[in-house]
Amino acid sequence: MGLLTDPSGLRGRPFQVLVKHHGVICTVLYLSSLIWFGMLASDQVNSGTYLSENALLPGLVMLNSDVTSDTKIYLQELETKMRKSGPAMPAEWLQSQFSSIGINSYIQNFTLNYPFSPGKKFSGVNVYGIVRGGGSGNEAMVLSVPFRSFESPHPTTGPGLALLLAITKYFRKQKYWAKDIIMLVTEYELLGMQAWLEAYHGTSCGTKAKDKNFPI
Repeated sequence: MGLLTDPSGLRGRPFQVLVKHHGVICTVLYLSSLIWFGMLASDQVNSGTYLSENALLPGLVMLNSDVTSDTKIYLQELETKMRKSGPAMPAEWLQSQFSSIGINSYIQNFTLNYPFSPGKKFSGVNVYGIVRGGGSGNEAMVLSVPFRSFESPHPTTGPGLALLLAITKYFRKQKYWAKDIIMLVTEYELLGMQAWLEAYHGTSCGTKAKDKNFPI
């Protein structure tokens, strides 16, 4: 700043050098900036400085849907279906709700060997819907709720299932998802989750599975 504010500095040697070689200096700085910009593509250069896009999201999303009201409506309908179906999962009703929201929905029938009791098998169904994101579909996030009927020795998961349907309806209206969001309802809790994961990844206890027609 002294060169700009002090007239006596204009006669100094540093200023004369800058004026005399300004063309070379500008060219070197310009080429250096281009080289540095090209090096930003290298992990060795830019790995030390990383900015996550997720860090910019707080305050961006505004909740403009009454999830509470939707949850109450879904819960009333679901409890009616659960009383009629007894211990069985109302799979077709859950799939129809996912479809009415406007997402792809599927029913998975599975038979799983119980890992802690040789020869014991469990047959059940899983229901899942997929909220498609704007990305390539290579990445997904799973939100899962196990199904427990009124006859289960544990508390029923009806409210959780109703909330899952309500947030699915809300998520479907949003356009900023970078990943697919899979809404999964499992039977037999962790066993149903294991059956779904094996089908999703095309494996069976770490080996290649036979079924290649799993919709996803």
